[in-house]
Amino acid sequence: MAQTGWIESFYRYFRLILLYWLLPATKLGAQDAVGLWFVTGTVHPYGENMAFLMPARVNDRATLVFNWGFVGTYQRYFYKKRWSLKFAQGVYSDCAQLFAGHTHLGFRLNVLNGRKHSLEVGFGPTFVYRRSWYRFPGYVQDANLLLKTSGEWQWNFVWYGGEINYIYHLTRQWDLTCHVIPGPPKFFTFGFGTRYWLQYNPPNREWPKGSKIHFRP
Repeated sequence: MAQTGWIESFYRYFRLILLYWLLPATKLGAQDAVGLWFVTGTVHPYGENMAFLMPARVNDRATLVFNWGFVGTYQRYFYKKRWSLKFAQGVYSDCAQLFAGHTHLGFRLNVLNGRKHSLEVGFGPTFVYRRSWYRFPGYVQDANLLLKTSGEWQWNFVWYGGEINYIYHLTRQWDLTCHVIPGPPKFFTFGFGTRYWLQYNPPNREWPKGSKIHFRP
């Protein structure tokens, strides 16, 4: 019961943050973007002791495992095209082909802000969850995962969940995106997708002098 109450409090916190950050954006006309990307696979650089539980692995050590699923995002830029706040909700299969997901809200810094190419890095609080692997005979949890168990679910909350995102700008409103969710040294999850700008946001060099929050040509 205590763990269930903690989860409910966590989601209550997320709802308050979202109301504060995202709803005003529709009124202010901020440079916002929505995205959807497809989860493709997970790399385990040093292999996995539980590889025998991963049917989509490419070798016995599960250094690469294919996944499938989607992550939807809403991103609000609050300082030019440099700083933003990003909400992400993921729903996908884990390496054992069970349901998994994450809810994330974090800051992003655009470190490469060109006319065609961008590179964003960021981190923030993340709630991760999956169907419990204890259903499988022989499963032993890796000490690095630190997952808690509540009935049929395993979950954890981390303050430092992050993402690396490469962006190729197709048009003023459409981007192609490549994503990496790092979980060093255990795993790196990859995917690709697209992003749509609700209002055009140009490279920083094209912003009028003195304008920092809203772009006005």
